[in-house]
Amino acid sequence: MVVSYRACGSLVRRLALYAIAVAILAGCSHTSRRATVPTYTAQYPAEPYPPVEQPAVASLDSTLGPLASTGQPRVKPVHVLAVCAGGADTAFMAGAIVGWTQSGTRPTFDVVTGMSGGALVGAFAFLGPKYDTNLQRLFTNLSTSDLLRIRPVRYLIRDGAIGSPEPLERILEAEVNESFLADLREAHAQGRRLFIGTTNFDTKRLVVWDLGAIASSDRPDVATLVRKILLASVTWAGMMPPVEIEVDVDGRRYCEHHIDGGATAQAFVRFGPTPGWPNPQEPAPGWLAGSNLYVLAGGKLYATPVPAPDRFFGRILSGISCLTNSLARADMYRLYALCLSSGMRFHLLAVPQDDPDTRPNLLKLNPAETQRMFQVGYRLTASGPNWRRTPPGAEPGEEEVPRGAVASSSCR
Repeated sequence: MVVSYRACGSLVRRLALYAIAVAILAGCSHTSRRATVPTYTAQYPAEPYPPVEQPAVASLDSTLGPLASTGQPRVKPVHVLAVCAGGADTAFMAGAIVGWTQSGTRPTFDVVTGMSGGALVGAFAFLGPKYDTNLQRLFTNLSTSDLLRIRPVRYLIRDGAIGSPEPLERILEAEVNESFLADLREAHAQGRRLFIGTTNFDTKRLVVWDLGAIASSDRPDVATLVRKILLASVTWAGMMPPVEIEVDVDGRRYCEHHIDGGATAQAFVRFGPTPGWPNPQEPAPGWLAGSNLYVLAGGKLYATPVPAPDRFFGRILSGISCLTNSLARADMYRLYALCLSSGMRFHLLAVPQDDPDTRPNLLKLNPAETQRMFQVGYRLTASGPNWRRTPPGAEPGEEEVPRGAVASSSCR
């Protein structure tokens, strides 16, 4: 039998892909045996390092705050909820919404935005407390098998991913039913807006979908498209294949590939058509005076120090986690600046820094941990949310202080 070089190369590539998938599954949960290095804090360094972030926030507040709060708002005050990308901590945000209802202080949201795992949480929050039972039922019983079916060899070769989203598609088909769509249409008719973010994998840019407008259209495939967008919002590249969505641009049809919106933004804010909205050429400080922006963070603002991974894929995944966490903090800072310039009041809720890090990764989700995280969020809001009013980096101990002569050139 004669085997061509091309056939050999194809076989090698398939075996390599299989090995990569196995390494990912084995390495994701691997913990280094090295000791954890504590977070560095300045111990009265010889040279004084004046803080940067804290006075920057204070300066923004003193400069923009009075401008934003003077005069009458140009538009009716609104309540905006931004649900961040959550990953394995999505149950925390679901619990926070349900607890907020229990406190009796939860408003009707005029605008809700959702990213990644926060997309479905945001959709239920947008539709009101009648969907709290859905939030609790779904996000206290999640396991990995509810989200994807892992078959590395089959799916890597066929779809370029280690799993299939069939289990999650079944959940979305059950939840995004005619009752859900009818409530979404009604809210949209009232002038309220639900925006969901995905990432266009072809252009590498954020795409914002107005789900109420889609649900209110006369398209025959409304339910399918809404489910596809929600699926795309949590489609982690490499774990599940991109979601294909056909679009019409200038009379031509294109097939776009969409993945998790958290790849391009962890949180964002948009608004629907609003009478009296200032045009870009007309400065209007305080145009949203009296409004509120509520941001639900998908986890801690700062990761708890853990031993650095010593395996290849563990290091890659840890690096990706660093990038997404940094992106989340940057997005929150940007939203804080928007609040200062527009007159909105900024509110932020995150997983407490002292919460034990027992959360598994997405490949090892289990109901016991999702129930625990749901309760963490619920307890923080059930008696009335204790909102943080400043962005990440603005509180004592959060700024990175320059290091002096505290390190040697090698580890012993």
